Amino acid sequence: MKGRGVLPDCEQLEESGEGDSLAGLIVGRSSAMQRVAALVRQIARYPSTTIMLQGESGTGKEVVARAIHELSSRSAYPFVALNCAAIPETLLESELFGVEMGAYTDARSTREGYLLHADGGTLFLDEIGSMPLVLQAKLLRFLETRRFRRVGGTKEIHVDLRVISATNSDLQAEVKRKAFRDDLFYRLKVITIDLPPLRTRPEDIALLIDHFLQSHNSRRESPLRMSQEALGLLQRYPWPGNVRELRNVVEHGVILCDDDEILPEHLPEHVRLAGTSASQRLQELQQLMHLPPEGVDLPAFLARIEQTFLQEALERCEGNQVRAAHLLHISRDQLRYRLPGKRSSVQRPPAS
Repeated sequence: MKGRGVLPDCEQLEESGEGDSLAGLIVGRSSAMQRVAALVRQIARYPSTTIMLQGESGTGKEVVARAIHELSSRSAYPFVALNCAAIPETLLESELFGVEMGAYTDARSTREGYLLHADGGTLFLDEIGSMPLVLQAKLLRFLETRRFRRVGGTKEIHVDLRVISATNSDLQAEVKRKAFRDDLFYRLKVITIDLPPLRTRPEDIALLIDHFLQSHNSRRESPLRMSQEALGLLQRYPWPGNVRELRNVVEHGVILCDDDEILPEHLPEHVRLAGTSASQRLQELQQLMHLPPEGVDLPAFLARIEQTFLQEALERCEGNQVRAAHLLHISRDQLRYRLPGKRSSVQRPPAS
């Protein structure tokens, strides 16, 4: 990479084994990450197309945005990131568009905004769903004209840049609720990239760990490695914080490790316990369950338990049936068959 250091607050990704133009940017041999890498290469050739990145927190949306920027003809110009949720609504407009001197009491000088800072390059708007409706209308006008006025200004300023937005929420639902403009939504998502959560691509965990250890090994006489026992724990952990959480866990192990091998005891307690806590809770539950003297309607009882687990899995996965089925160790077809109202219309799938 051309002089780029570790990216703040976001995992750095890299594609393994190829040594091509994405080396150092995207990590992953999983089919999902290979699809992301292919889209990044394709999109980078079109430097004006707006892009929307969708995925859970910590899946690497900013890193993918930077990769698109680095591979495009805009790479010699700035990459500017703005987190729309981190700035109060009253300040977001002036941060984005800039402000003219005297526009309000504290505006003692003219100040450039993020749009002008990103001229020629890429503007990355993270958590775009947090942008207030009034500002959404002004952003839409800018996307259509590439012109804007500073707050309190009358002069139109033209800039040439690419806009990449990102969200970890369901913007389509926000559009239906009238909380997000539909015209802006479709203007932002000319191309959409969905970033998979880490729990759906466990085959990438070892690659990511090696990648994170490399940055620490460059400062050590002998290289660090992850023990097989510790790696097994990490591969079984569900990673609610995704790759960002994995990076932090690896750093935790590096700090506590006194030798050259990170062992299970060097990992955070919640990671060590995650692999056994579920089975322990089920064992405790089984110990509490006893057949009552009058007996039990076993089919009805088991059906209620099944429906409880199905609904909890779907809620935890925000309705995603593939991920919910993965949690329950069944196929998506088996999950769909078990949903209320599906048994009569869906042919029963084979048992897993």
